[in-house]
Amino acid sequence: MSLVFLLLFAVLLVVTALVAATVYESIRPRRRSTGWALGVGWPSDPEAVGVDAEEWILDRPNGVRLPVWDVKGGLPEGPVLILVHGFGRSRLTWVPHLDGWMRRGSRVVMVDLRGHGDATPDGAGLGDADVDDLIALVERVDLPDAEAQRPPIVVVGRSLGATVGILAAADCDAIDGVVAVAPYETLRVPMTGRIALRGLPGWAAISIALFVLRLLGRRPRSTCEAAGRLRCPLLVVEGELDQISPEPGARAIAEAASESRYELVAGAGHGDHWDHEPERLDAALDDLLESVRTPVATG
Repeated sequence: MSLVFLLLFAVLLVVTALVAATVYESIRPRRRSTGWALGVGWPSDPEAVGVDAEEWILDRPNGVRLPVWDVKGGLPEGPVLILVHGFGRSRLTWVPHLDGWMRRGSRVVMVDLRGHGDATPDGAGLGDADVDDLIALVERVDLPDAEAQRPPIVVVGRSLGATVGILAAADCDAIDGVVAVAPYETLRVPMTGRIALRGLPGWAAISIALFVLRLLGRRPRSTCEAAGRLRCPLLVVEGELDQISPEPGARAIAEAASESRYELVAGAGHGDHWDHEPERLDAALDDLLESVRTPVATG
């Protein structure tokens, strides 16, 4: 009897430790901040790659401050591109690829989500508060001059950022298109994938961790439900071998939208899609951007 008790106690300890680690890692992801970039030799800001950028802060309730880089694009009639990074990443993600985004838009805006990069204070939103933050960012940039025609706004996101982009677009008419790279249905999906990649049994810990996160104010949202309410075009890009945001879920998100295009990349995982098929994905991206471009005034 005592052996059974010890075994159950050991299992309880393991599950408790796994839950605690999962919750902590979810709320406090690794920071890829300016200091991190300087330490590893990554470009620390747009100026490091020869691009002038305005930096400003998106102030949110309760003292949350989200830093933003705002870059002028090279296509005057193009859309405003709002780039949203994935979990554990930051706006630094986009800096080495700025040239490609600048030639596709009239303006390129990069933001650090809650608990990421140089945002303050600690505490990731996990796709809940992030949605309201993104809508606030869209409203902030959607301020054309009185005599200017409003440029279209396209959200481009990866993983967490892709999911937040779809959720925000469902509730914000000012978003004219979404490019979602490796989106997922709910927070359970990437949490389960990350634990599985470590060879840990997450079936029990995940449900408890999600319950704890809900108590901490992170309520799960359905990306498929939001995709079904979209009134703008959606491009979903997914990797065939993605273990964080598996292919069936991403396909279901695309199929839920009324105007969508789905690009499955053979051999790709969670973040290397363009390494495998850059020409095909560039064409799909350009098709979506072209569909929302503001017509050039004539006469």
